[in-house]
Amino acid sequence: MTVTDTADAPEDTVGRADPTRPDSSYRGAQALLFAAAAVAIASTLLAILAGSDHAGAVPNGLRVAVVVAAVTLLPGAPIAVLLRLRQPALVGSVTVSISFATMLIIAQAEVVTGNLRPVTVQLYICAVSAALILWASRTLVPAVPRPRPDRTAVVTRYALLGAVAVAVVLFAHATKVLRPQASGALGVITHIGFSYLVALAIVAAVIAVALSRARLDPVVLGAAGLALIMFTTMYVSLADGVTSIPTAYTHRGLIDIIASLQGLPPPSDARFSWAGFFSAGAHMSGAGALSDLSPMLLWAPLFYGGVTMLPLYSIALSLTGRRRVAWIAVILYLSFNWYQQDYFAPQPTATMLYLTICALLLWQLRSAPLPSAPRSWRRWIVTVPRRTLGTVPGVGAGRTLAIEALMIVLIAAIVITHQLTPIVLIAALFLFSLTGTTRYRLLWLFAVALFVAWFSYGAVDYWKGHLAYVLGDVGQVSGAVQGGVSDRIGADPLYQKMQYLRLAASGALLMFAFAGWLTYRRRKTWLIGGLLCMVPFGLVLVQSYGGEVVIRCFVLASPFIAPYAADALVRTFAIIRRFTGRSAQPQHWSRTVAATAAILGIALILTATRGLNTSFEHTDEDQIRYGDALMRSVPQGSEIMVIGTAAGLVSARYFDDVRVATMESFECLDDLSGCVRKENPDFVFTTRQSSAQIYLQYGYSQSVVDQQLGMLVGSDEYRVVVETADLTILQNASTPPVVLK
Repeated sequence: MTVTDTADAPEDTVGRADPTRPDSSYRGAQALLFAAAAVAIASTLLAILAGSDHAGAVPNGLRVAVVVAAVTLLPGAPIAVLLRLRQPALVGSVTVSISFATMLIIAQAEVVTGNLRPVTVQLYICAVSAALILWASRTLVPAVPRPRPDRTAVVTRYALLGAVAVAVVLFAHATKVLRPQASGALGVITHIGFSYLVALAIVAAVIAVALSRARLDPVVLGAAGLALIMFTTMYVSLADGVTSIPTAYTHRGLIDIIASLQGLPPPSDARFSWAGFFSAGAHMSGAGALSDLSPMLLWAPLFYGGVTMLPLYSIALSLTGRRRVAWIAVILYLSFNWYQQDYFAPQPTATMLYLTICALLLWQLRSAPLPSAPRSWRRWIVTVPRRTLGTVPGVGAGRTLAIEALMIVLIAAIVITHQLTPIVLIAALFLFSLTGTTRYRLLWLFAVALFVAWFSYGAVDYWKGHLAYVLGDVGQVSGAVQGGVSDRIGADPLYQKMQYLRLAASGALLMFAFAGWLTYRRRKTWLIGGLLCMVPFGLVLVQSYGGEVVIRCFVLASPFIAPYAADALVRTFAIIRRFTGRSAQPQHWSRTVAATAAILGIALILTATRGLNTSFEHTDEDQIRYGDALMRSVPQGSEIMVIGTAAGLVSARYFDDVRVATMESFECLDDLSGCVRKENPDFVFTTRQSSAQIYLQYGYSQSVVDQQLGMLVGSDEYRVVVETADLTILQNASTPPVVLK
């Protein structure tokens, strides 16, 4: 006896279609291949220009766009079309992920072998992609002509897209008038303008209207989702003109180091042990002759948020079986994403690959027949781990094997890119095998082998020097939770309340998800869906990850929590209507108004929680410019002491005997000038944000840094090189004056 979710067949026929019939997604596949072909041509021309030192004729922003498009579509687009997955979101997810994985693996191979040749390699990638595009285009079966779309639906689509465009214009105005430097303990929420509020309300209304229509429009919902991402994640960044997440500049510096050395540097930073992302960045920089990576840093949240919507929707559709609930899940995920892990970093890259693997496995589980489990728990324990999922109807043995090979490639890319994500992936694959919900029963062993191999070879410099640290965190649950929660609450009372709001938001999402999960007990995705929600939290048993492990747990669990929370939310509203005596459907406009208010309220909470640290995380353009100039200008052998953090002071000068030291101990906070005198650095670098961080997180007066630096200048031990409202650079009076370039 087998189990199938036949009740959901009208909602989604993915994997059930006869491959000999005309493909209803023909137009989408044709458009995807056309876009990939255009990108392959543009990337080829850019690589030729870069190889001949003529790329400067093309604006840097356009070069960045071409390079990012190539990494997103090549060679993933034709491979995804050849697999004929018949679910647009899953096709898009595979397109992006296989393209990411290809770049990560090839670039890492270039760097490890010390043979970084980005122009030549990019030309090969474009050539192979072009061949695959031609092959894929020959496999397309023309679609049956569709009837002309309903005029009302077309008018509604363009009206809603026009409303989104108006909201974007209002948001652009809001970023012009925002002053992030005025933010305090409550973050940016107390400084949002009327334009921002109206823009957010318009997007909320568009989402509510689109979700309430009888026929969902993915174009409108996708555009509104992108607008929601931009409004809630890039408000401060666009106001400053640079990314508001300082660590992105550290990653820019690590890429610069690899590009400058044409390979991996000597052991210096643990992140070089998982350098896939940074190697790919060095390749992209060389293949496009990019003079500045700042556009990538600035627009990364919108890019990662946009591509992550693809596996999110596919996962939600597989878990719930309802398109409307799946779209609500996507909106919920975006609206509770305060974790700030969608910046220019390895984490969102590895997360995208992880979600694509899970989306593929859940799609197969939902579409293929599954042997039923016995009711007796004793027989269940014996029988379930030994059962094997059937094949997806219409997907032959060859394509089934190709999907497994694709997932192995994605696993390899994750293993060389991030430290924590492979652990969660291995656990998830093992649970798929243990519950008998996959055909690929040994895939988790492949993942273990790849992880162990890389940890033994690629990460040897890390664990040889930090073995006690690595093993010391194992089993230290209380320490990991304290570092990830208690130690981040801060000292200021208002700041603490806002931190509690963050915790409450995540807690509420978890509670709704648990309630929703309980209602799916009859579905074959129920057990593995719940396990996928839980498995990331096992990381607290393994690593503290510098106090960030709890946040990473939520980042990896939220894509599976959101669908169940969305279903619980829909059921809650139905119960409320029933108990208030409104069993009949209320008027369309009243539902829309209520939904708009709910979405707007949640989005404002996200604006508050996401922008809480604005006072000490936002970055000014002058700070980046002067920081870069300082690293270019200091003499060989110089030491720069940073008070607070200065992620921008990371560059290849580290290997020119330039040392950057960070002052972070509490003893130094009590006597900054004394610590500076003791260390006697050549330069001192500090920002206004450092003073705000010292105040909000540690309770020290914001004037303490200015007072202590004033004492150094007043004693003639240091002289001022640069002093603005947001930045101070001092130089040791005993060293020759330096002119910043």
